[in-house]
Amino acid sequence: MLKSIDPSTTKSVNSIKYIYLLLAIVGTIAPWYWLIQDPGALISPMLFFGRAFANNIAITEATDLLISATAFLCFASIELKRLGSSQRWLFLYAGLIFGIGLSCALPFFLYRREQILAANARLTAAAEHFFRRHRQRVLHLFEHFVHAGMHEVDLV
Repeated sequence: MLKSIDPSTTKSVNSIKYIYLLLAIVGTIAPWYWLIQDPGALISPMLFFGRAFANNIAITEATDLLISATAFLCFASIELKRLGSSQRWLFLYAGLIFGIGLSCALPFFLYRREQILAANARLTAAAEHFFRRHRQRVLHLFEHFVHAGMHEVDLV
């Protein structure tokens, strides 16, 4: 059976967060290095898309990137809901995709995801510690509320 891993105490999982951050930085610099080589394409969307779809190889790469970006945004939406994070982050990720590139948005999302998982693990650990320490009080309060609720139901 698989055991759960506490991300806040696992060194390899914790260090992957910084690899994602480094990839997001590199994913910001590398595309822009090539874009500034052709400033006309930055100014004119028609020229940009004309060059992005200039031949079969460019069309293949552009289509692959558009499909990957769409799949990423779908995944990010589902994962943000699962993690209990705000859907507003999707606007940032979409902006990063279209403003910089998927090479920045995806690693940045993975970096943020690791931060959220670590925070959730810390909250879970704190709640478990609290419950273990105050178990009798919590159970007594729970029984009190259940018992009080039963009397209200009987009165109705």
